[in-house]
Amino acid sequence: MKNSMKAVRIFEYGSPEVLRYGDYEQPSVGPHDVKVKVLATTISRFDIKYRLGLLSSVALPGRKGFPMPMQLGRDAAGIVEAIGSDVTAFRVGDRVVGLTSPANPMSAMSMMGLGNLSTDIDLPGHTMYGSNAQFVARPESYWLPLGDDVSMVDAAAAMWAYATAHRALINRLNAQIGDTLLIIGASGGMGSATLDLANKMGIRTIVTTRSPNSVSYLNECGASDVIVIGPKTNLAEKIGVLVGKLGLDAAIDYSGDAAMLRLCVDVLRPGGRLAVIAGEQNRDPMPINVEDCIRLELNIYGCRGSNISDQQAVVKLLGEKKIKPAVAAVMKLSEISIAHEMLENGNVNGRIVLEPWA
Repeated sequence: MKNSMKAVRIFEYGSPEVLRYGDYEQPSVGPHDVKVKVLATTISRFDIKYRLGLLSSVALPGRKGFPMPMQLGRDAAGIVEAIGSDVTAFRVGDRVVGLTSPANPMSAMSMMGLGNLSTDIDLPGHTMYGSNAQFVARPESYWLPLGDDVSMVDAAAAMWAYATAHRALINRLNAQIGDTLLIIGASGGMGSATLDLANKMGIRTIVTTRSPNSVSYLNECGASDVIVIGPKTNLAEKIGVLVGKLGLDAAIDYSGDAAMLRLCVDVLRPGGRLAVIAGEQNRDPMPINVEDCIRLELNIYGCRGSNISDQQAVVKLLGEKKIKPAVAAVMKLSEISIAHEMLENGNVNGRIVLEPWA
């Protein structure tokens, strides 16, 4: 095929076998677009849920539904291949990283400082083709410059995970030095990013895992205390021993599991803060009642994506070598079905990065 590229697309919901790696036409470049040769991209649990059809009925305010077919992949790092006639911010050959949560500056939500909740905008791998391809073309406002000393793998692995964690800690939970924070789902990409940032902020972190093999990994990511969940483990009791009767200052849940959400409430102190960052496909009621809210003066925060300032902070931290994303594996784009299977089966600590040109 003339002007072709290797990419992965899905045309139906199902198992990893529905991921179609092959030759597709390269994207066209509009006057405001930047075309990038993608050197590193990722897969995420969002991609797994998309592929399985779990998001087909999810509706976000002011956003389109999740279409099919789709080219997944939220993260992208690479080299500018071509620019549109009206592009002023970038030149061919520039190193760039994609915004995982671009904003519509004219949206009422952006004007209120909530660009992550912008309406009338397309997000990569959500409502516009993502980065699981050798080339992508997006508006120049969807890209940030990347320093020469930041690896493409690190940039792709860090962007979505660290930016979301940054917003959760700083903006939603108002985390402070000396806080004690419980993280549910700490082994994944966002969990490990949260651990890393919290550790650097002087926050004590308590995490849980069902795998004894993950203990050393979680400690390396900065966990202060790791609790291994066994068949008879009383998590609330274990956490109580670590923090005392008053309870935790804050908790972040990346699991969307009702039992874990209930645990978070049970171990929070009065005035405690809970951030919920997963399980958008779960329509079941939260296991929290009015009495919980009043008794604890409980603060519950949803968290969806990040603001551009959070993403700029991640690029700055990468350039200053202050963060190092946990990368479980670097694989070829052609191995994406294997990568999906690994992540879906829970055999991954950290992020899986794909190299489309390997």
